[in-house]
Amino acid sequence: MSGPLEGIRVLDLTRFAAGPHATQMMGDSGADVVKVEGLTGDGMRMADSKVGKPDSMFFMTINRAKRSLSVDLRNEDGKAVLRDLVARADILVENFRPGVMEDMGFGWETLQEINPRLILVRVSGFGQDGPWAKRASYDPVIQALSGFQELTGPPDGPPTVCGTVVTDYLTGLHAVIGAVTALQGRERTGRGQWVDVSMLDAATSLLMTAIPEYLHLGQVRTRRGNKNPVSVPSHCFECADGRFVHITAWTDGEFAKLSKAMGMPELLEDPRFADIDSRVANEKAIEKIIADWMMQFDAAEVERRLMAMSLPAARVATIAEVAENPQLQHRGHIVEVEHASQGRLPVAGPAIRYSDSPLPAVHKVPMLGEHSAEVLREWLDYDTARIDALETAGVIRTAAGGR
Repeated sequence: MSGPLEGIRVLDLTRFAAGPHATQMMGDSGADVVKVEGLTGDGMRMADSKVGKPDSMFFMTINRAKRSLSVDLRNEDGKAVLRDLVARADILVENFRPGVMEDMGFGWETLQEINPRLILVRVSGFGQDGPWAKRASYDPVIQALSGFQELTGPPDGPPTVCGTVVTDYLTGLHAVIGAVTALQGRERTGRGQWVDVSMLDAATSLLMTAIPEYLHLGQVRTRRGNKNPVSVPSHCFECADGRFVHITAWTDGEFAKLSKAMGMPELLEDPRFADIDSRVANEKAIEKIIADWMMQFDAAEVERRLMAMSLPAARVATIAEVAENPQLQHRGHIVEVEHASQGRLPVAGPAIRYSDSPLPAVHKVPMLGEHSAEVLREWLDYDTARIDALETAGVIRTAAGGR
């Protein structure tokens, strides 16, 4: 696949979500991504059986645009294969617990000796050092520790996990940013470096002003449901048909448009709503007025009236509506991934478009070991006899048709 990262070779030693999401984005942008897996594969291949076996739907959504090389890294011959791959790679991405790469014999000093131009991206829950460095983590754990859960949900309800693995995907984004900026740095210095990406760091970077509010002002923010802490009105309101519409009318100009859309120009003369600070101070009063107005109409009519005034408002969409969203369809955002044994699956595609690099119509998802022989030939110039010997010895695994 052509793209801005064409010619960049990436070794993907990641599992689960954050790391695979990062390397998938690199593959979407044209990099040659080789997913290095053990002989039984990434455990996420077996995460569910919604589309049959051998591979799960979740695996297929975050592992497109890659090739799979299956090798036993507990075996010295397998480690020798990895050393050869490292010597020819531009980027290596891993998300083991800190210390595992060193225990395998692939710490940063060793990797630098093999390939001084290598960029090592290390993704972990808490970073490579510190008192929590080796603590176990998953996305919901990071949501709990980062304040996400504390800030999510109704004020009178329990802390709530976001409906998707937001910190995993966010960390993947930071990993890609770190990798490509390190690549640019290598252009200047000629040397690689290692990039430390922490899920906890990434998550807390999204807390807006919550941290300085506490450290500087002594204020502790907590859950506000669907309300924005600094913008009033900004809320989801129920309509006559039971559907909800979200409206944010933060600025004075937007509030004037909202007043006109509701047929209530007199609100602009009410001192309680004269400016942003006044509306924040009288939040309950303005929300009651808006809620009563919205209950007169169904959600589609409310949305139509608000959009006619160019206000930022929308019905709360069901997943079915998201999947059939005309804007996403227009942009070709829903793409198909193709699996050699399980056929095609529609998924959300890349969020980035390049003017000179159109997206492919179909994105490939690799079977375990599907490209083992191919990668060893292309990257390392191994001949057939050597590849056969490695397979016979149980060092590598190839999929049917992958030779």
